[in-house]
Amino acid sequence: MEKVLYFTRHTVYTLDPAERRPKLPRPLVPLEDGLSFSDKVMIEIGKRAGVQVDCSRNGEVFDGDLDQYAAFVFWTSGSAAQLLGPASTQGTPPISERGQQRLFDALDAGKGLVAIRNTVSFHTEDLFGCSYNGHGPQQECAMIVKDPDFPAVKGIGESFRITDSWYTFKNFQDDLHVVLAQGTNPPPPPGATPVSPPEPRPGSLDRPPYPAAWARQHGKRRLFYTTMGNLEQTWQDPVFQGIIQRAIPWAKGDVEADVTPDIREVTPQANQLHW
Repeated sequence: MEKVLYFTRHTVYTLDPAERRPKLPRPLVPLEDGLSFSDKVMIEIGKRAGVQVDCSRNGEVFDGDLDQYAAFVFWTSGSAAQLLGPASTQGTPPISERGQQRLFDALDAGKGLVAIRNTVSFHTEDLFGCSYNGHGPQQECAMIVKDPDFPAVKGIGESFRITDSWYTFKNFQDDLHVVLAQGTNPPPPPGATPVSPPEPRPGSLDRPPYPAAWARQHGKRRLFYTTMGNLEQTWQDPVFQGIIQRAIPWAKGDVEADVTPDIREVTPQANQLHW
């Protein structure tokens, strides 16, 4: 059985003095057996995808045998500099410079990457093709399916609703293939007095729809990213689980899809930060 590495090192959450442990999203907090809630869900997702999932928070894993993995699933927080630095809310070793290069070499050789939520901060522009622009409060929003033929979302319909604290982005590059678009607040009616400041507000959904999940392929490198995944209830959601489950075979190269860049056609106002 092929193996996939699920990597979850986090660096940007602060310690909660009352709990005496890292204040992390609940799906990441280690349980008594050392596995987090998301670890356990990912292992089950892997079984349904026909792969064995190895879970690690230790950046030294990238100095080891990467040939054993057919793909990688990341849910990390922090920039590249932070993930390569000593600070960690989990007390785990960082990724080394050599380990980072070995990861990129593995991706260039055809091992895919499925990236979840905060991972977008890791080499944002060059790896993910955008810049993070904050998030607002938790709220239910629509996820609009823009490519119903892409394996990760095949069969889930035209849209679905889910609750999260939704990430916003800016500086989208033109080489993204949009899979899901973020449902946003409607524009004000014509002639209405603006109730928001004219400048863009980080995290605001008072803007046109923009990509919330996308595929990006350069050479043999395959990347799938979704903004979902911050809440335990999201990890329990069968739609979210199915998206990750079906993204893994695409990332491994077992399933083909047309990932022609289409952001300009599908979400033409993606870089417009307010109505």
